[in-house]
Amino acid sequence: MFDRIFGEYLIEKGKITREKLDSAFADSDVGFQKLGVIAVAEKIMTPQQVEEVNFDQSASDRRFGDIAIEKGYMTPQQLDGLLKLQGNSFFHLLQALVNQNEYTLEELDEFLSQFQEDNGFNYSEMDALVSGDISRVVNVYLPHQDRLYGRLCGIAVRTFLRLIDSEAYIERAFLTTEFEADRYACQKSYGTHSITSGFAGNGDSLKSMAESFAKDVFVAVDLDALDAVAEFTNCIDGLFATEIYSEGVDVDMTPPQLYDKPVSMSGHQFCVVPLVTKGQKIYFIMALDSIMTIKER
Repeated sequence: MFDRIFGEYLIEKGKITREKLDSAFADSDVGFQKLGVIAVAEKIMTPQQVEEVNFDQSASDRRFGDIAIEKGYMTPQQLDGLLKLQGNSFFHLLQALVNQNEYTLEELDEFLSQFQEDNGFNYSEMDALVSGDISRVVNVYLPHQDRLYGRLCGIAVRTFLRLIDSEAYIERAFLTTEFEADRYACQKSYGTHSITSGFAGNGDSLKSMAESFAKDVFVAVDLDALDAVAEFTNCIDGLFATEIYSEGVDVDMTPPQLYDKPVSMSGHQFCVVPLVTKGQKIYFIMALDSIMTIKER
C-alpha cells in the first residue's frame, strides 16, 4: 500500500506526472527489484556504496550481497532482511522508476527523506510504512495506538485490499465528534464492547465499492448498493468478532443500518479513516465504546 501513498506524494510535489507514475506501476508488476534499491531505501547503504558494489559486480561473477558484506556495507543479518523485502510492492515501484530513468537512487533517497520530514514520521514509523505489513501501516496512520481500533481498522483495510481494490490506500485518520456524509452503511455490535463500524461517502463514491463486492452494476448509490456495502461491513465485523472472541471478548452483531440520504453523525469521539479507491475517497468510520448518533439531514 505504501507504493500508492508514496506515488501520490510524488505527484502532489510535482515530481512525476500521473501518466509516468501509472507506467511505473505497470512495470513494477513484473520483474524482481535489485537489492541495491532496497538497501538505499532502508538506509543500510548509500547510493554511492551501491554504485561501487555494482561496479565490482560487473568485473566478477559474485552476488551483490556477498560483495556488500565483504566491503563492510552491511551485515549478513541485514542481507537476510533485504532478501525478505524483495517481494515488497514499494520496492518494485522504486526499481521501476530507476529502470525507466525517471530518478536516480540518490534522488529517490532524497524524496523519501522529504516525505518523512513533510509528514513528521520518525524512523520507526517509516520502517513500518515500507515493511508491507498492512497492520503496521494502518497503525502509523491512526491518531492513537488503541489496540482495538488498530485491529479493527487493520482487518478492514486488509479485507478491502483483498476483496474490493488491491490498489487502494489510506490517508491519515482523525478523531472527531461530528461527521457528515451523503450516504452511509453501518453495523452496530454490543457485548463486552459497544462497536459501530461502517463506510460513508459523498456523491457516487461508494458505487465502485458496492459493485466490486456484489459483482453487479448499480445505477446509483441507492439502498441496493448500500446493502452490498453493509454486507462487506458485516464481513469485517464478523472477522473482528471471531478474532477477539478467542481472547474472551464477546460481541453480538445487529442488522446493518442503511442511509441513502445525507446524514450527520455525532458522538463523544469516533475515528474516521479516509480510504482512496479508484480515484474516489470514502471513509471507514469506527466508534468503540462511544455512543454514535446518526440523523438524516
